[in-house]
Amino acid sequence: MLRRNFGGCTVREWHWPGVYSVQKSPDEWPNIEALIDNNYRNMLKRDIELKGCEAAVEDYSSRVAFCIPILVDASIAYDVSKKQTPEMVEQGKPVGVNLAGKLLNEDGMPPRQCIVIRAEREEEIGNASAVLVESLRCRAEALAERLGLEHSDTLKASSRLATVLARRGDYAEAEPLQRRVLASYEARHGDEDLEILMEVYHLAEMLLDAGKLAEAETLSRRLLKGRERKLGVLHVLTLESVNILGLVLMWEGKLREAEPLFKRALEGRAAQLGANHADTLTSVNNLGLLLQNQGKLEEAEPLYRRDLAGCETQLGVMHPDTLTSVNNLALLLEKQGKLVEAEPLCRRALEGRETQLGVNHPATLQSVNNLAVLLEKQGRLEEAEAFYRRALAESEAQLGVMHPETMIFVNNLAGLLQNQGKLEEAEPLYRRALEGRESQLGAHHPDTLQSVNNLGLLLKTQAKLEDAEPLCRRALGGFEAQLGANHPSTLTAVHNLALLLRKQGKLEEAEPLCRRALEGRDTQLGAHHLATLDSVFNLAKLLDAKGGPLAEAEELYLRELKGMEELHGPDHKETRTSRRNLERFRRKHATG
Repeated sequence: MLRRNFGGCTVREWHWPGVYSVQKSPDEWPNIEALIDNNYRNMLKRDIELKGCEAAVEDYSSRVAFCIPILVDASIAYDVSKKQTPEMVEQGKPVGVNLAGKLLNEDGMPPRQCIVIRAEREEEIGNASAVLVESLRCRAEALAERLGLEHSDTLKASSRLATVLARRGDYAEAEPLQRRVLASYEARHGDEDLEILMEVYHLAEMLLDAGKLAEAETLSRRLLKGRERKLGVLHVLTLESVNILGLVLMWEGKLREAEPLFKRALEGRAAQLGANHADTLTSVNNLGLLLQNQGKLEEAEPLYRRDLAGCETQLGVMHPDTLTSVNNLALLLEKQGKLVEAEPLCRRALEGRETQLGVNHPATLQSVNNLAVLLEKQGRLEEAEAFYRRALAESEAQLGVMHPETMIFVNNLAGLLQNQGKLEEAEPLYRRALEGRESQLGAHHPDTLQSVNNLGLLLKTQAKLEDAEPLCRRALGGFEAQLGANHPSTLTAVHNLALLLRKQGKLEEAEPLCRRALEGRDTQLGAHHLATLDSVFNLAKLLDAKGGPLAEAEELYLRELKGMEELHGPDHKETRTSRRNLERFRRKHATG
């Protein structure tokens, strides 16, 4: 893998016009300082004298913010420590000496690598990402033919292929391949050695991304137990295992179980790697995400800000990981209702990703979508629609009309149209998202079930109550089977079915569902979470409609009001709505 460092630089005083690269992947560098030293040692010294250390290091950090892997024929690649470029030969410069007579490597300094790529035609350089899957598949097949399916080199190549396939969303091919690799290692070793545990990790990560959470949990627990026994509780790989188990539990809705794991991973990584190491910052971010999912938005905010500050310091303000941190903080502020503060962060993430990754990169399209969501919440629906349509069109072009990421944008555009009252336009998009997810992810994937739920809610809004009910029941049954009875998504489906039944006048059937949703959200999310307060209001309104118990209904209306006051303050529009609801109830029943 060749790292493009100089962006096609043609400065002749070095070794040769061309692209200056290294034959190392990002994870082979011990830290960003080593990479900057390799690429810019002499220039950095000069700029430190001119600008000062801090400003110079920040400037150079942004220059190594991302990796573009490229494939070239060896004949046009010149490792100048071993092979002279034609111009070096012409000017009599030996290997390791540039055209200005400066040494690439000096005594007492870390050795550096510089590979100069010189291509006369565009087709001589290929983007390795574009042909990576086919290259890995050919490699695995060739090794299998030469060495056999069970040879360790073949298994490693197959595992690498499976990992790349999974990261591109091709779980149908990736999962059976990874299962075969793991089974082969288990048959060869018969014990939980470190090679087996690494393949367990790969499969657990794959199943987590594919939404197969129950099996992912089983494998993650096996992984953690095995690494604790083999490596000890504080080894970095053990802490990696703690982190993935925390992620699985979080997405299963087991938030209370996940929290001590995320805290353990964070404390361990900070102690072993340092407070600003990339893995430590990942743990900071994960704990913030957990707290956000628990509704503890004020506790999450300083963690997100710490993660962002650490990434800016360690990686630079334009590094893709830094931009992800910008994006995460913006989303949190949006959930807090701090829409004005969130918008410049959303735009910074989008503009940075457009610059660093390109306008059509999947992460860029996520930022387009996130800005659209924010604008929609601000009521700027026409602006939001333009961004939603941009994200959808570019995703269709880059990833295909059936890709899971494309389905996210289809779903979100449908939601905006529903919000605009364009129900007839929204319905075919919701149906397209559902059909696409059923086809690509399966009928029982959580994203598919979310589409089932969304279509049911749209039909409810259209007063097609009989059509909506089987969809709401399917969503609830699916979430219960896939995620468990107390997962937040399951409880949302319980809540939605209760609302539908109430609208149908089936109050007796709706009441136990209202109570179940409230009790579950109280337990899983906490008494002050916005979703919990929504369930408080729903039960109060149901009891109001039934005519009792009125004392309980009043108590619930009052609880919702106090919760809104704590979350938003006394003058927020949601708080004012809650106050009016209580006052209306009291006037109706003459209880206050």
